[in-house]
Amino acid sequence: MPTHLNRSSVLLALALVCAQALALPALAQTPGQDDLQALRYYLQEDNQQAVRSEMRRLQLQFPEWTPPSDLSNLFETRGPENIDRIYRLIEAEDFDAARALIEETDSAFADWSPPSEMLALLNVSEAQHAFSAAVESSQPEVAVGIARGIPAILSCERINNAWDLGDMHLLLGDTSAALSVYRAVLRSCSAPEILIATLEKADAVASLDELTEYSDIAQAQAPAAEGRIRQVEDRLRAGRQVPARWGNGESVIALDAAGAATATATAPPVSADSPRPPPRPTVADAPSAPAAPTAAAPAAAPSAPAQPSQPARGVSAVQAAADRGAWAECLALSTGATQIAVIYQRGWCAYNADRTMEAIAAFREAAARGTSDIMRRDAQYGMMLSMLQLNMTEDVARLSANAPMTREQRVEIEGQILDQRGVRAYNNREYARAVSFFDAHAELTGIMRRDLQLLKGYALLNMGHREAARAIFTQLDRQLSTRDTRAAIEASF
Repeated sequence: MPTHLNRSSVLLALALVCAQALALPALAQTPGQDDLQALRYYLQEDNQQAVRSEMRRLQLQFPEWTPPSDLSNLFETRGPENIDRIYRLIEAEDFDAARALIEETDSAFADWSPPSEMLALLNVSEAQHAFSAAVESSQPEVAVGIARGIPAILSCERINNAWDLGDMHLLLGDTSAALSVYRAVLRSCSAPEILIATLEKADAVASLDELTEYSDIAQAQAPAAEGRIRQVEDRLRAGRQVPARWGNGESVIALDAAGAATATATAPPVSADSPRPPPRPTVADAPSAPAAPTAAAPAAAPSAPAQPSQPARGVSAVQAAADRGAWAECLALSTGATQIAVIYQRGWCAYNADRTMEAIAAFREAAARGTSDIMRRDAQYGMMLSMLQLNMTEDVARLSANAPMTREQRVEIEGQILDQRGVRAYNNREYARAVSFFDAHAELTGIMRRDLQLLKGYALLNMGHREAARAIFTQLDRQLSTRDTRAAIEASF
């Protein structure tokens, strides 16, 4: 048997190899995910000329491929069906099951690997869950360790985490570390609402020099909000009984459409002989805002193509989660949304979940891009409610002066403004002003809450009006006798 191929056999073998090599591209009838990457990029960049060129190239390479009439379909996941299940597991905070399914899917599909966005979402979501649990259970060492290991949870978009981290350092007695967190926020974030709220939080532990430094940093970060930040600094300095640095005043708010009213009654200075009650009742500066009703989202505006790695996040799914009061699910489904109706609904979910800064960001965008006058009006209302949760009283007062609102919305917003101003005036020992604010609040809303009545009584007591104070305390005690009302009556004699 011959051991060498003759020349004809070699040529035939080479021809077969070449023919096979030339035929290989024809085996792929449609473009794969990698083939579509360039087209997706041009679509995201809205480079229509490049999109047309890339479409022609793909059709030449894949003659039997017909592009979808809606090119946004190119962003839908074409991989295994497990992908949607993975995202649902992440949203349900079943992280171990999500990791197991990722590994299973990666092994089962040779042409699929978990997108980096999916892994990042899993890691951050898991860290967020653990961090929140550590904060809620007052485990500061655990919370600090998580934040150090996954610093992505400390982004400006998750500002509540940074503030919680500061609180954890304070629980550990490490004031310096807490101040470092506040300083890092001020140097990293630029939204005025974040800067102002951080300045107010730092005030509890910062020295006067540090407060001044932080105010300067905030002003440099947000030059357009310089005036607002200076007003906040002066208010905080007043609380320390030190002179204002810039000069400040409160905004006038309109109590009805016919005119404006101010609660700025002047009072004689509190004399050294003025009686002071036993320790003041503990009253939060910012009363809890009522849970806003979940507003029905209007028809969605045309949306940009969804990112390839995102799960389906339609208006109906987000609305359904909100209707159930599933705020965490609503926020997970609306993450990264571009439809303004979804962003608007996300604002209410974030508000009800006490993720205030996220609510403000969503409402601000909806107020600017809303598809109807009602959506834009209600988005502004939601933004002001959220800002009041951060004690941004004077900022809201300026916004409310020109904001379109229903009568009910205006009463709610301006009632909270008067409430917060009254409590702040009381804490600053401006008792006559506090009484005026509380009375204006009652006139506007038709009621005066029990806690505000008690504060009004103590304010009158400090002004020397014992009988008027005793009358309030006695009435409250008759309605419901408590240790606070009994102590108040005793202090009035």
